[in-house]
Amino acid sequence: MIELRPEPLAEVRPPVPKYLQEGYFVRFTDKWPSTMGHVAGKFFQIDKTNQVPYVRRYILPTADFRDVDLSNGQGAFQESLYPINNSSLFEISFGWKLGNYVIHTYVPAERHVSSLEFAGMTPLVTDVNRRFLGARKPDDSPYDDHRFFVYVVKDLEPVILRHYVLPGVAFEKAVMGIFVNKCHIVEIRNPSDEQLRKAKVLEYHESIRW
Repeated sequence: MIELRPEPLAEVRPPVPKYLQEGYFVRFTDKWPSTMGHVAGKFFQIDKTNQVPYVRRYILPTADFRDVDLSNGQGAFQESLYPINNSSLFEISFGWKLGNYVIHTYVPAERHVSSLEFAGMTPLVTDVNRRFLGARKPDDSPYDDHRFFVYVVKDLEPVILRHYVLPGVAFEKAVMGIFVNKCHIVEIRNPSDEQLRKAKVLEYHESIRW
């Protein structure tokens, strides 16, 4: 599940936690594939959490890009931010320092999550217009106020964040703040109506493509 939360229009009292907490419920829809049968269509309660901050910096020349692969591995561009246990859910938030760059999201490689329906309306960083189609700017999710969230479990396809430097500067430093909320989840086989009502629903990323 990929989520960009808009800036709140009103202050809520008492405050609502930004991240999943111990005791919270999460429900994975049945759209999750059989390759992730450990979560597909299942209901869980979070019994413990652990928060891990991280920062990555990339210096890129103008009109160039860097693909940041969040999945596990030894590749030069893989960040290894995925769980390796069936009982783990990682709620990962991202915030960017201001700069002359945009961010595109692909799941998996070369499959953009923000295409439109008309033929050819697919984001493309080498096209002067379509490089902005579906792009996120650093101020959409500021470094000190993360609003871009990705929810990952074991065996999820690679989520790739493409950082593209816009023309106009020789080099740009893209600084990405990362906050991994590690959640240990315990399955509840017969949740009550009240538990179902309170649960955060986690959709599979394919559900936002049609």
